[in-house]
Amino acid sequence: MSSPVRVVCRGCLRSVEIGAGDDLDVEPSGECPFCGQPLDSRSPATGSTADGDGADDSNERNGVSSHSTSDWVTTWSRGSLGSLGRFQLRERLGDGGFGEVFLAYDPRLDRDVALKVLRLANPSERVMERFFREARAAARLDHPNIVAVHDAGFDKGRCWVAYHHVSGRPLWWCRDHHPFDPAAAARILRELADAVDHAHQLGVLHRDIKPANILIDDHGRPRLIDFGLARRSDLDSSLTHDGAIVGTPAYMSPEQALGLSRQVDERSDVFSLGVIFFEILAGRRPGLSATLATPNATSLDGQKPNRADRTSPLAINPAVPPALNRICMRAMADKPDERYPTARALADDLDAWLHKQVGRKRGGAAKKAVIATGLVLLSLASVASGWMLANLRPWGAATRGASPEISRLLSPSTDDDGREIPTSTPTQAPSPTSREPHASTVALGDSRFVGNLRKKRYHLATCDDVKAMAGANIYRLKDLAEAVELGLKPCDHCQPDSQPVPQSKE
Repeated sequence: MSSPVRVVCRGCLRSVEIGAGDDLDVEPSGECPFCGQPLDSRSPATGSTADGDGADDSNERNGVSSHSTSDWVTTWSRGSLGSLGRFQLRERLGDGGFGEVFLAYDPRLDRDVALKVLRLANPSERVMERFFREARAAARLDHPNIVAVHDAGFDKGRCWVAYHHVSGRPLWWCRDHHPFDPAAAARILRELADAVDHAHQLGVLHRDIKPANILIDDHGRPRLIDFGLARRSDLDSSLTHDGAIVGTPAYMSPEQALGLSRQVDERSDVFSLGVIFFEILAGRRPGLSATLATPNATSLDGQKPNRADRTSPLAINPAVPPALNRICMRAMADKPDERYPTARALADDLDAWLHKQVGRKRGGAAKKAVIATGLVLLSLASVASGWMLANLRPWGAATRGASPEISRLLSPSTDDDGREIPTSTPTQAPSPTSREPHASTVALGDSRFVGNLRKKRYHLATCDDVKAMAGANIYRLKDLAEAVELGLKPCDHCQPDSQPVPQSKE
């Protein structure tokens, strides 16, 4: 009992799962539940796009008999995605001249893969070598911005390569629907340049870098795919010869466009990155591709590619920073010697620009934080000063009318003998006229007794201790009863409590 087969209706292009027998040639029955058209289509898929080895491919196609057409091809031509080897084909993701890409399920490893299938059935050895060259080139690479290869093989007359499935959109789609700001464009190209440099370090030249071969995943990270035209520097391949133009014209370097394949090196990939950078900065490509100026030329020296007048991305989009404009134009220089020598140098310049932008943002945020803190502190100080002015009385008002003890506490400090303690580190000795007046200069009137509230004692007005007291410490007592009421003790020298109390006159 086989698993259900997903059939694509040729009328509405919707997919429908139907039961399938053990024989793959069992015709799907019934009608499409969406549009009502029969699910079975007798019109087989015709034709295929020839690759670079056209003569070999045509001979191979002519030699394919009806018996050599595999059961999978028969099922596929009827509209069912069917299966290939162990893979269950679920959805067609893309279609190219050399092959097609399907979303497929790998039951052995229980995961989805992007399965690239060679369009030509039962290919020649040369075609197979070209197809599997992509798998071998990509399998050497291990980078987060390069889609990994899981497996490759040949089943039922078909060559296939299983890639890691990336959920995302091509760069050209993102460019058209969600234009990139300069910082996002610089980040994307920096990551791509880092990935290309990784490939170059392992001797792999991509030679076909273009937006269609770059996926932007769900996290906004660019992923480089399709190493079908890649060349390994450690192999002397005869698949590409001088004069053969390999790549996509709009993104070719001049040496590629002139067919000088032996002069193609890392700087050719840098040129393609520059064109992509121009495109995502300005929103369009810089101009027409280069064409051969002198046929059968053997060197780029003296050649002048026929290009449309090239402008800069800054001239098209004024929001492009001048630094990014210079980086883009250097990467796109016609002469290889005027470009970045490596993709690493391009990535380093972009990385330096991005770090500078981050520093500016942090500096601006810190400056704003300092200003905001200063404003808050200034407001608090204003509120505090206003409260103090509104709630605190002047010093004289605070001491005026206070009790003698409070007045004494608020008065300048004095020593045990009643003399004022000088303030710390005076600038100059006080003049005699500025000192506190002593009791000898203070009018005591007819008071017989004088109190010292600080020392809790009272004296006779004629006592020598009174003469040494500071005027601020003198308290004139009405009589001894007031001294007792204030809790003052008699002086040991003059003994005021032993003095006779004057008799009142009757």
